[in-house]
Amino acid sequence: MDDTAPPVKFRHRFEAAVARVLFAVLRSLSFDGASGFGGWLGRTIGPWTGAHRTAQRNLARAMPKLSEKERAVILKGAWDNFGRTMMEYAALRQLAREPARVIVEGIEPLAALAAEGKAVVLFCAHLGNWEVIPQSLARLSKPLTIVYRPPNNPLVDKLIADVRAPYTAGMAPKGLAGARQMLKALSTGEHVIMVVDQKINTGMEIPFFGRGAFTGDAVARFAMRYNCPVFPVRTERLPGGKFKVSIEEPWTFPASGTDEEVRAALTRINARVEDWVRAHPDQWLWMHKRWPD
Repeated sequence: MDDTAPPVKFRHRFEAAVARVLFAVLRSLSFDGASGFGGWLGRTIGPWTGAHRTAQRNLARAMPKLSEKERAVILKGAWDNFGRTMMEYAALRQLAREPARVIVEGIEPLAALAAEGKAVVLFCAHLGNWEVIPQSLARLSKPLTIVYRPPNNPLVDKLIADVRAPYTAGMAPKGLAGARQMLKALSTGEHVIMVVDQKINTGMEIPFFGRGAFTGDAVARFAMRYNCPVFPVRTERLPGGKFKVSIEEPWTFPASGTDEEVRAALTRINARVEDWVRAHPDQWLWMHKRWPD
């Protein structure tokens, strides 16, 4: 796999310049102001994009028993949540100054392992504002190493890295370099978090909403290799610009790490994410091409 950074083009510089101006404007607003603007933008522009057709198709296939009206309400909420989440990146500093906005449940076992210097793997999904998870856990437990898919624009990638720098232990891009970074982090007792509901072209095909979806096996294989607990963690958007982060009871996987055991672990992970999405379908990223067409 090629981990070479993409070359910087004029388009990248223009996009990054626009993003920096937008960030500067949003940072002059309150958190609620930036979030509200994002919600309006998502609801207004999202339904006119090609991504909306993807979202409609995904939701209809995943939840076929819903009426068209029910699906329309869900997708309106999904665009609102997505727009808010994107604009809230610029306002995360404001959010950090108001910790009462974020309710964190189940932190005690995770914080105890952090204090003991024990390695941990966490997984989450694109629900609510998923960026609230590492920010909150850095304050209450320890900073996390985030496994992520870098954007195509390397300058925007740097902008996002700068936003995350105050509350992360490291950024591990997907690929060989990121895998080495994850290995180093876990071998030294760090905590690593992965978002597990993105489309990939490799891995195992695991059921998700009744359809096969290629699912990365890193969560299971790294946890098995280092014999460390796996914590499911999700965030929910609450009324009034608040959030709830729920850290669930830790899972353990067999240390032997056979392909059958990895498949069973990934099936369990996808089933848990599906439960989360069913509980709050209006807060998930339906416009993402999770399944092959």
